[in-house]
Amino acid sequence: MNNKVFALIDCNAFYVSCERVFNPKLNNRPVVALSNNDGCIISRSKEAKALGIKMGVPLFKVKDIVEKENVFVFSSNYTLYADMSRRVMNIISHSSPYTEIYSIDEAFVELSSLSIDYEEYAHQLRKTILQHTGIPVSIGIASTKTLSKVANHKAKKDESLNGVCSLVDHENIDQVLESTEVGDIWGVGRRLSKKLINHGIYNAKLLKNCSDSWIRKAMNVNGLKTITELRGISCMPLEENSMTRKSCCTTRSFGKLLTNLEDVEQAVTTFARRATERIRSESLAASCISVFLRTNPFDKKSPYYSNGASRTLPYPTHDSITIIETALTLTKRIFKNKYQYKKAGVLLSGLCDESEIQETLFEKNYNQNSNLMSAIDSINYRYGRDTIQMASECKLGSWKQKRKNCTQNYTTQIDRLLLV
Repeated sequence: MNNKVFALIDCNAFYVSCERVFNPKLNNRPVVALSNNDGCIISRSKEAKALGIKMGVPLFKVKDIVEKENVFVFSSNYTLYADMSRRVMNIISHSSPYTEIYSIDEAFVELSSLSIDYEEYAHQLRKTILQHTGIPVSIGIASTKTLSKVANHKAKKDESLNGVCSLVDHENIDQVLESTEVGDIWGVGRRLSKKLINHGIYNAKLLKNCSDSWIRKAMNVNGLKTITELRGISCMPLEENSMTRKSCCTTRSFGKLLTNLEDVEQAVTTFARRATERIRSESLAASCISVFLRTNPFDKKSPYYSNGASRTLPYPTHDSITIIETALTLTKRIFKNKYQYKKAGVLLSGLCDESEIQETLFEKNYNQNSNLMSAIDSINYRYGRDTIQMASECKLGSWKQKRKNCTQNYTTQIDRLLLV
C-alpha cells in the first residue's frame, strides 16, 4: 500500500508575478515577459493567454495583438526572478522537513510524516507565500509526484478550487485523469505526445490503462515509471540533495551581429567568467573547456558558419584567469573573418568537487589565485556581479543583449529599493 503524500507548489506565471509585485498597476492587465534579447514570450498572465498569445511565440509575430490590446511587455530580469525564487523556496523549505526544489518556480514537498490536514496546510502555505512575497502559487497534492503534477494543473485551471487541488482519497481520480491531456503529463514531451495521440491515447486515463509491455516499447523504462505513478504507486522519491552537476554552460545571442574578433573575445570573456563564478560558488572545478561560435542559421542571405573547439586542462580549476585565457585561445582558433556572428558560448565540463583535486609532482600551484578569486567574488557579491571584470571585457560591449524593457533589481541593490 502506498502511504506517501506529495505536494507540488508551483508559482503562477512566475516572471509576470514578480513584475506585478513591484507594480500593482499590472494586476488584471495582460502582461508578458520575454526571453534573452527580447526574442520570445516565456511568461504570460492569464489575461495575455485569453488574447490568444501562445507560449514561446516570437514577439514580432504577436506585435499587432500587443499594440491593439495594450499588452505590457517586459524584458527578463533574471537577477530579480532568482532572488524572488529564493524567498519563495525558503518559505516552502520551512513548511516541511522534506523538500525538493525542482526549478526556479516549482518545489515538491513530502507530507507523509506530518499529522496534518493536507488541504488546510496547502491553503495556509499559499496564504503565507502571498503575504511574504506577493507571489501567487498553485498547490497539487497526491500520492505520487506525477499525480501531484496533475493535481497542480487542475488547481491552476479550476478557479473554484482557490489554488489547491488534492487527489488524496479522491473518489473520481479517473475523471480528473480523463480531463488531463496526454501532453500535460509530467515526462511526456511534445514529440511523445504526438506519438501517443496517433495511437489513440489522448488523455492521462487512457495512458494509465495501457499495458506495461506496450509502454516499455513506446516510452522506455522512464515511461513505465510515469504510468506506475499515474496508477497511484510512488516510484519517484523526493530528491532532497541535488546531485553534483556534470557541466556548466553560459551561452547568449548577441544584441547585434559581430564581425570583429575583439568584440567576440569580449563576449567570450564574460561568458567564461560567469560560468567560472558559478562553479566556484558550488565549490566545483572544471577539467575541460569548450567554446563555440555560430552565425544566424535563419539568415538565408548571409553564409552560415558554426564551429567549436575544446581543450582538456592538465588539472581541474576554478580560476577565472586560467579558464578565460584558455577560452580566448580556443576562440582565436575557430574565429574566421567575413562572417557575421550571432551567438557564442562557453562550456565547462568534467566538473569535480574542489576537495577532490590532487596535486601533481610538477603542478603544485594549481590554486595559486584562490585568495584573489575569493576577493573578487566578495566584491562582486557586495557591489554587483560586474563590479570587477577582466581586462578583455567591458561593461558597454557591443554584444550586449537587447533588454529594452527591463525593470530594476528591487531586492538585490540598495539604490533600487522602492521609495514609499
